[in-house]
Amino acid sequence: MKAKHVLWIFTGLVAVVTMAVGIAVLVDRFITRKECPDGYISFDSDELEALEEE
Repeated sequence: MKAKHVLWIFTGLVAVVTMAVGIAVLVDRFITRKECPDGYISFDSDELEALEEE
């Protein structure tokens, strides 16, 4: 194979990987983090005490 063909194959692989990472980031950002958008889970201390007693 010529260097041109190797470069095209490498460019195609980089494009596929880049698109997969972009889709994964979008899915993570817009679908999986609905319950705590700021990244922190808030709870009352009474709930924590009840969980520790069980």
